[in-house]
Amino acid sequence: MSDVAALIQRGEILAAYDIAHAALETGQTSLEIANTAVLCLARANAIDFARSEYVRLGLDKVRDDPASIALGARLLKDVALAAVGARRAAFARASTRRYGELFAHFGGLYGAVNAATMTLVAGDPEGARTLASRVLDLSQPIGPSGIEAYYDAASRAEAHLLTGDVAAAQAMMARGLAQAPDSFTAHASTLRQLAIICRETGRDEAWLAPFRPPVCAHFTGHILDAVGEGTSGAFEGLRGEIDRRLRDHRVGFAYGGLAAGADIVFAEAVLEAGAELHVVLPVNRESFIATSVAPFGEGWLPRFERCFGRAASVRYASQDPYLGDDQVFAYASQFAMGCAVLRAQTLSTEAIQLAIWDGRPPAGPAGVAVDLAYWSAGGRASSVIDCVRPPLPVNLSPGKDGDPSRGGRAMKAMLFADVKGFGALRDDQIPGFFEIVMGQMARVVEALDAPPRHLETWGDGLFLVFDAPVDAAVAALRLLEAHRRLNLKEQGLPGGLGLRIGGHYGPVHLRTNPLTRAPAVVGAHVVVAARIEPDVAPGSAYVSEALAGALATFHGDRFRCGYVGRTHGRKGFPATPIFNLARA
Repeated sequence: MSDVAALIQRGEILAAYDIAHAALETGQTSLEIANTAVLCLARANAIDFARSEYVRLGLDKVRDDPASIALGARLLKDVALAAVGARRAAFARASTRRYGELFAHFGGLYGAVNAATMTLVAGDPEGARTLASRVLDLSQPIGPSGIEAYYDAASRAEAHLLTGDVAAAQAMMARGLAQAPDSFTAHASTLRQLAIICRETGRDEAWLAPFRPPVCAHFTGHILDAVGEGTSGAFEGLRGEIDRRLRDHRVGFAYGGLAAGADIVFAEAVLEAGAELHVVLPVNRESFIATSVAPFGEGWLPRFERCFGRAASVRYASQDPYLGDDQVFAYASQFAMGCAVLRAQTLSTEAIQLAIWDGRPPAGPAGVAVDLAYWSAGGRASSVIDCVRPPLPVNLSPGKDGDPSRGGRAMKAMLFADVKGFGALRDDQIPGFFEIVMGQMARVVEALDAPPRHLETWGDGLFLVFDAPVDAAVAALRLLEAHRRLNLKEQGLPGGLGLRIGGHYGPVHLRTNPLTRAPAVVGAHVVVAARIEPDVAPGSAYVSEALAGALATFHGDRFRCGYVGRTHGRKGFPATPIFNLARA
């Protein structure tokens, strides 16, 4: 199972689950494999499915395996943290009991400190303080270093916070970070746990700021000149100012384009600062070079190639060539901004925008002014470097500050949904399925405050199109919640019928079907949405990075999207990153 563990460590949860599930299907029923399969479902936020599999595989009856007990406690904790009121308290108490069982039989800080925290979530702060004090009485291990020493210190920091001793918690966190300074994922997990305690106790979270991982940035700027150097004349001090702001804002991860001019200057500065560079291109590589690099002077192309080759990742908003629609440049910028915000959420750190701007209003659907407006609408900070530059000739202005008359597509959020198990229904069950399951979907859709602009259905399949990402997210979660409330067995249907939903956000063509004369929504981005849905765990909604990023940018207080892996490449379409959708 070492290959599965490596996949989980990289965040490729779906790929890990596929291997573990396949092993179970072939009769390999070891506790390790069963625990791994259920853990993958839990990390993919398929909590209902994970809990049912935990019981089906008999893990709830295991009392001599710490991993099985810890997994059961974690599932109860996940339900508690997603609930409110009496349900939250009840599941928190159940989680406390399981963590207490883990500690009683196997010892260790993990079970003890989680029992204390879940006691707090259950509404018993005095009980939480008592348990946390017992945690602090446990002897510290001798000789650990690295990540093991970090987790020991982090657990003790959590216990100190539960007792109300913030100064001791700060000191313990500082000790832990010194042992594993670059383990950002581990730091983020601890920060989320400490933030739960702060929220439960009404304590200000500001004290956590020094322990947060480096900042994630989106960078944007003008094509500086048509000569190709971009560092002379009015831009002589530009690079030094970029370097200073990267230092001042502690930027460790940067997302943006790679056009001639400011983009490339930003990218070079990011790389030389030792930060991660993540490139988002609006069109395929060859077309991007032809429209946004090569026309601005031969000096830019080798600089583009050096940055491109050293980038930690490269994403494409579209694999098509540039066809005169500048909307794709705006979409690429929104995509990059969303990636920066998502990464910041994952790491429990901040996101900021760095921009080089001449102060002019937008001259089209894309450009620096448009990027600044989009980012500021999400309430996040921007750090703007002023510049002075002459207007570019119109024929040298694709994408950034381009011709406002270009266009042709509309930005839409799309959902594809179906019901796992529909194909196995008997013929006599089909009418009941349409009356009960599809009828429930219809009632949900009809009750939406922002109904879909376009709707299609076939069999158990549903295709919904919305103007705004938030409307698609609300619809997806309401559909899932309504489906969970159905008592299918009472209605003569299999209880295992699971609704699964895939979502995406991107530019599409709005047309009329020449055969039916009905409105049609078509395009490559519709296909992206359709390719996600078959990989969704029953009872869940998974969305593309573009939709997840848009939700994170504007509605991070309402929704959380966690990376679960990549789709299976099908019919020539590449695998793409996907994220589970849940309420915050």
